[in-house]
Amino acid sequence: MNEKLLITGGSGLLGSNIAGIAAKGFKVFATHNSNPSQIQDTEFLPLDIRDKKQVFFTFRKAMPNLVIHTAALTNVDYCETHSKEAWAVNAEGTENVALASKEVGAKLFYISTDSVFNGEQGMYVEEDTPNPINVYAKTKFEGEERARHWLSDSIIVRTAFYGWSLHNKSSLAEWVVNGLRERKTLNMFTDVFFSPIFVSNLVEVLIEMYHRNLSGIFHVAGSERCSKYVFGQEIAKSFGLNSEYVKPSSVAEAGLKARRPKDVSLNINKVSNAIHTKLLGVKEGITWFKNLENSFQGGYHEKNKDW
Repeated sequence: MNEKLLITGGSGLLGSNIAGIAAKGFKVFATHNSNPSQIQDTEFLPLDIRDKKQVFFTFRKAMPNLVIHTAALTNVDYCETHSKEAWAVNAEGTENVALASKEVGAKLFYISTDSVFNGEQGMYVEEDTPNPINVYAKTKFEGEERARHWLSDSIIVRTAFYGWSLHNKSSLAEWVVNGLRERKTLNMFTDVFFSPIFVSNLVEVLIEMYHRNLSGIFHVAGSERCSKYVFGQEIAKSFGLNSEYVKPSSVAEAGLKARRPKDVSLNINKVSNAIHTKLLGVKEGITWFKNLENSFQGGYHEKNKDW
């Protein structure tokens, strides 16, 4: 009998890709809140992680060995103006998930964000002190703290991923592809840096980390640091689209409600030394992204791994 995996936020970009890829090795349960979904070999369950009783009921029903907690309120500007809701979902909801995971004896992976750092340094290592500068990042960091408090052997994954979405909410990469195809001018920041990882590559890493029984905080990101502008240029090249529509701009000129950290690139030495899966660079990841365009399956057909 396969081990059981429960994914919170199963209709989101990361959750849906985990479901498709993990079905080879797990019996998969996934939760949805506002977007009911269907993915082959995945049993979907309704769940609002703010509802503690419902969380415990759902976890007792699934009795998972592994929980990957991806459900979150992720719109940074929305969180800035709806701080109570962001706190309820990202901090208190995560605590509910951690408590329920503890009760059923499940290993918990909490998907956090590179934005827990203030962006003044870049290439952050796991030992660097978080200093979030907006509501979204503060609530996600509080989620980290609560997960670790209740489950000392949990895994905190700080990351920045892109891929193909199941629903209408687009990732940065999809926004670029769609915009370029419509010949829209895309203003992309030359002064904001990150380490993007293609979602299928991220999922491979998560599954290997589980099989290796790791715990603690890990930075799981792409192997290269780049600006948002360079990321857009690379997507244009890979897809054979006109890169002239990708225009250089500054985050200071964007009129965003929430402050954004300028350099949240992550050092991946810790995770790279603990696993065999290669974390890809920008061009390699975007090539994989392009190759999977016509099968949202996000790598579901990838070769089986022998950990």
